[in-house]
Amino acid sequence: MDSKNKKISKILDKYKSSFTSTDLSSLESLLSNDSVVNEEYFLFTDGACEFDNDYKPINAGIGGVIKLKNKTLFSFSQNVGVKTNNEAEYLALIKGVDLCIKNNISNVLIFADSELVVKQINGDYKVKNERMAVLHKKTHDLLKVLSSWEINHVLRDKNTEADDLSKQGLSK
Repeated sequence: MDSKNKKISKILDKYKSSFTSTDLSSLESLLSNDSVVNEEYFLFTDGACEFDNDYKPINAGIGGVIKLKNKTLFSFSQNVGVKTNNEAEYLALIKGVDLCIKNNISNVLIFADSELVVKQINGDYKVKNERMAVLHKKTHDLLKVLSSWEINHVLRDKNTEADDLSKQGLSK
């Protein structure tokens, strides 16, 4: 870290209680010269949902993987309770972006197999459902912390690791 950034960092330390954790994390990543900030990472996410006989959701799981080149750095698999498939897709994306932020990964290419979520995040589709709107906002709030990001739709067969992790989350 250069001299100027060290001075700014000292000022931030002095007033860190005045910032939200999201703003503080964003400022710290901007000041960091770590190679982790400049590399481009890949985040793959997926959500899974189980239904009853009336096709009502009864259980959901999320999963994701963060890679640098072809090397897996982080992965997650978690049960999120009774959620719709779309809620699970958003929750997986939120968890993945949050994991990137916590590990100072700020340049991310994101891949998800939910066309709806990808198009809503990219602004191609409106978000009409209130519960989805809350998750959409939370996702965008986290994405603002990253230096750069792009989200793309990927077919399920190109998202197998995240898909497997989300299904494992169903049984946790």
